[in-house]
Formats: sequence, C-alpha cells, structure tokens
Amino acid sequence: MNGGGAEKVLADILSNFDYSSYKVDLLLDYNVGTHLTKIDKRVKVIGLHSGKRSLLEKVLFRCKPLLKTIHKAMLSKIVSSNYYDVIISFMEGPSAYYHSLLKGYALKNLTWIHVNLEVNHWSLKYWKNSQEEAKFYQSMDKVLCVSQGAKEVADRLFNLNGNSQVLYNLIDHNEICRRAQEREVEKQRFTVCNVGRLAEQKRQDRIIKIAKILKDRGLNIEFWILGVGPLESVLKEQARKAGVEDMVLFKGFQTNPYTYMKAADVFLLTSDTEGYPTVVCEALCLGKPIVSTNVTGVDELLANEAGIVCNYDVKDIADGIERLIKKPSLLKKYSQLSEKRGEEFDKETVMWQIYSLV
Repeated sequence: MNGGGAEKVLADILSNFDYSSYKVDLLLDYNVGTHLTKIDKRVKVIGLHSGKRSLLEKVLFRCKPLLKTIHKAMLSKIVSSNYYDVIISFMEGPSAYYHSLLKGYALKNLTWIHVNLEVNHWSLKYWKNSQEEAKFYQSMDKVLCVSQGAKEVADRLFNLNGNSQVLYNLIDHNEICRRAQEREVEKQRFTVCNVGRLAEQKRQDRIIKIAKILKDRGLNIEFWILGVGPLESVLKEQARKAGVEDMVLFKGFQTNPYTYMKAADVFLLTSDTEGYPTVVCEALCLGKPIVSTNVTGVDELLANEAGIVCNYDVKDIADGIERLIKKPSLLKKYSQLSEKRGEEFDKETVMWQIYSLV
C-alpha cells in the first residue's frame, strides 16, 4: 500500500464500503505502505510477505513454473479455510498473478487494469509469457478498466471477448477540498506542482528540462515535486547539473498533498503512461489548471478543455506553461473549467457500480 494513485483509490473505496453487508479480506504482497493506516479497521489485512522475499523466491524469479508452485503453497495456507463470494485483484502485475493462483477459491472473479499496458507492459515480467497473462484476463468474470482508453488497449492486448467495462476511479471531491483547507502553504512566485512516485513511468526528469527552458527564457517560476521513489537522488543530481536546483524543489512524500496543490498555480503531469490519472482528478477538484502529457485517460478528464494536453516533447510542455504565465485570463478560464469538471465526480455512483458487480 505504498503511495501510488491506485493504492490510494483502493484505500478510499475501502473507507466507503458498506461493512454491514460485506466482509472484506485484503491480501497484500507486503503488509506495509503509506496508505495502510487509512484502511478501515473492519478490513482483515493479510500480508503474504512479512519482510523481504525469501532467497529462494529471488533465485527462482526467472523460473516461473517452480516459483508458481511455491506461491501457490504459500497462498493455500492463507486461504485454505476460506471460500469467497468474489475475489478481486486491484492492480496488474503481482496482484493479478497471485489472483490467477486463487481463482478456484471464489464464485466470481474480478480484476482491475489501471494503466495503458501497450506503452509500458511492465506487468509481463510476472508471467511465464504474454499468452499466460492474456489467459488470466480472459478467464475473469469482468475486467474493470479505469478509462475508455485503458479498456480499448486491454481489449486489443488480451483479446478480451466482451468481459471488460469502464469503471472510473472513486474520487471524493468533498474530502479533497476539506483536506486542502487544513493549512496554508506559502509560495514565492508562479508555482507548478507535480505529485507522483519518483519512478521512470512518471518522468519527472522532464520537469528539470522544462525548468531549464523557462529559466533561459527569463521566467520567474518554481516547480514543486511531491513524492519519493527510486529516482530521487538521480533527479536531484540532474537538477543540480542543469542549474535549476533553486527552481525545482523536492518536497518529499506528503500525507496531505492537497494543501500544496491548492497553493500552486498549475498542476503538471509529465508521465509516459497512465490509465486514468487519479492525481489529475484531485487537481480538478481543487480548480487547478492542468498541463499534461497526452497519456491515456487525460482526454476523458479534460473533455471540457480544463487544461492543456501536450505531446511528450519538453519544449511543447514548456510552451504550454509559458502561455499560462503570460495570459492571466487564460489561467483563470482553465481554473474555472477545472473546478466545474471536478464537481462532476460522484463517489456514491462509483460505490453503487462496485456493489452491482460483486
């Protein structure tokens, strides 16, 4: 339950669940993570691994058949006395893989896809081959995709035969706005905010290049990057070498990022791939103008032109930000459209859809 968008969505769903009608067990690969404390106490949390993976698992990672036997034995010990009405895997990769070993323990099986796997098929390393992964998705009673774009990709990639549907992420508009008021965050100049794990997919290295471009153009601007991850030291060194360490500020992981997002002038997404970027939904709730790369789902989120969608070229993104700095009327227009779009998120509708599926 680390600080990713999908993990947060799951925590929010479990916070809104009807526990008078449903009993929920949550199986985690590791029983750790920043979102773990947000899980409702009525949920039984089970960790497959208490700490690091065993040396045997690491050695056998490339030998999928043997590793599958080990994992099946581990899982059977956990669920042997239980039989479920429904088993749900909430993410691709290890979550879906473990689900493939547990299908026989439930009457119904559902799975989620959160990203465009054609752009970055990161989940494939958990399967023997692409055919095995496709077979899993084809065996599901329903494959739930977080956007129409993600669904179209999944249908193509896994040859799904009518068992997929779009289910947008749960976004708690009122809670986001309430938390954004918890404290005031000061800013010194025009500020652009990015929130996300410091990992390859999120491409915060683009922010450093954008900052350099705008600095060379003489613009007084600051970038806030909220998050932690494996590339943190690399990104900080890149910022130092580019001479923009005074413009690109790493704020670390924030338990309440909404106060920073609210204070910023613009929200920036620089990812290579997403499915339906939760953090953009949250920025819309706060009425933030959006500048985003053209990832899956963002066209659906910004259908009312609540922001600027760019290609993946850093100059194009820098141009979009510069337009907002130099045209306050355009910035105000996008802010108003963003706020209007954010008001459309309805958590009750999403929960009703989930109940109808389970």
